[in-house]
Amino acid sequence: MTAARGTSTRPASSASELDRSADIANLGRVFDLDVMRERILAAAITNVADHGFGAFTVREVAAVAGIKAPGLYSHFPSKEAILTEAVSRVLADFLDNSTHVDGVDPEADLRETVRQHVLYQMHNMHIARVADLVLYTASAGQFLSTDDYDRLLALQSAHLNLVRDRVTAFAPDVPETKVTVAAMAIIAMCDRVANWFPAGGALGPEELAELHWQLIRAMLVGLGPDHS
Repeated sequence: MTAARGTSTRPASSASELDRSADIANLGRVFDLDVMRERILAAAITNVADHGFGAFTVREVAAVAGIKAPGLYSHFPSKEAILTEAVSRVLADFLDNSTHVDGVDPEADLRETVRQHVLYQMHNMHIARVADLVLYTASAGQFLSTDDYDRLLALQSAHLNLVRDRVTAFAPDVPETKVTVAAMAIIAMCDRVANWFPAGGALGPEELAELHWQLIRAMLVGLGPDHS
């Protein structure tokens, strides 16, 4: 989609800029932006997505949220507490919006799991990137307490177990020793869409989700005893 040109000399927004604007707007689904405490959490997500954990500062989050830095401490005891709650909310939103299936047909359930995961990553690239930073980079542990980091990793483990169960239901002949690896591969494939998907590319979101499913289905069929 091409942005309409206005009469000013400012260049039209790029596809990536438009996606980022929509992405930040999606924070309003996760956080109530009319409430200061919630705005602080949303600002933390924006800050980490843009600059990483190393650049996370109370002063910058306060500026984005529209509050003086000392005022943050009337809402949270520490910047670690802000990070933990903000990322927990993002992960909970992902689980709430990417794991619901009918539970009737195993193939349809796994296919829908893949579809929802891919679409979530594509439609929420900005906030999905934060979850990836927490779960897939060792540096996250430097900015969270051990207990908080372990709590976030427990959410990741719960999702892995859910995908494992759906893989087993769809492909019961896949050896148990390969089920966990297959589930991790599925999650990694879907997660990484947020890192490379080009807005306005040849494939739309639904088409790309379906392609992921076809690749994953072929992988699982290939792991069966007849193909070992």
